[in-house]
Amino acid sequence: MKKILILKNDRVGDLFNSLEAINLIIKNNSDASIEIVLSEISKKLNFLFNLNHVKVSYLPYHLTFYDKLKLVLKIIKNSFNKIYILSPKNFYFYLPLISKSKFYAISIKNSNKSRPSNFLSKKLFKNVINDRDNKKIEDNISSLLIKLCSNDRILKPKNILNHNPILSDLFIQNIGLFSNFIHFHYKHNIFDKNGWDFNKFLKLLENLSNDYKIILTSDFGNFQYHKKFLECFSNLNFDKSINEINLDKKIHYLHNMNTSDLFKLVSMSNTVISPHGAMTVMGSYLKKNVIDIFDTNIDIMAFREYKPINSNYNFFIIKPDFEKILFKIRKFL
Repeated sequence: MKKILILKNDRVGDLFNSLEAINLIIKNNSDASIEIVLSEISKKLNFLFNLNHVKVSYLPYHLTFYDKLKLVLKIIKNSFNKIYILSPKNFYFYLPLISKSKFYAISIKNSNKSRPSNFLSKKLFKNVINDRDNKKIEDNISSLLIKLCSNDRILKPKNILNHNPILSDLFIQNIGLFSNFIHFHYKHNIFDKNGWDFNKFLKLLENLSNDYKIILTSDFGNFQYHKKFLECFSNLNFDKSINEINLDKKIHYLHNMNTSDLFKLVSMSNTVISPHGAMTVMGSYLKKNVIDIFDTNIDIMAFREYKPINSNYNFFIIKPDFEKILFKIRKFL
């Protein structure tokens, strides 16, 4: 049986940007044994790869000498037919020097610095170039990865990844709540640094709730603003399995829900509104209407590379002006 290794030990948003490409590899190699290496950061998304011929293993996001040695020994021992470098760590581009496997990767070309070197690029079996000096609209990371991982048999097959994770009892007990709603995800550092205190954000939610039911989530943890959300809104507290949902309200806060529940929540939403990150990329992957809120320090090159290919993707740069931001959000709903 053929063996394939996929190196994807990076962040959650990067994983979602790669899922269509990974789906291509799995679908086009149904007769192969496939191992996907995820990072500990993405570990709770391993349910996506709950398929008969797919195995998931883990490496840290930042590799130690021991981690690198462990990977080298794995490659030598297993004699993989193909290895896909989907996390462009410099170390990975040296692996073709110690293996006869066919390596697939995206290389970066620009006037300042290219990665890998021309010598190492020639060791790749298939190399798709991300040319930052001559960036085309369609050359975002997702499209380049699809180009890298496609073959002549199937270009964009049906998605076979698992979209039905095991859900918590608290989520299942309140499943009727999750219909016809906007999912709004709050990141305190983005809103706060751009002139949005709690009262201003609350005013935004209340304005939107005049016309829409809103499910609110926020970054995992227990901070002062979490306490305010629990006090102000109908809520489910997943930390303590407490149900304080009031169906007469139109804003419901879900506190510290797990990754599987969150994935399901996004999949059931009408629209995802969030500062740029894992939530907006997840929503785009699931073909949701996405309103992506960018910080004022947006890097134009990064935006072009990581802009989702979902046609329902919209974005704006956050500013302190309440009326302008409200207008932009309503425009995209």
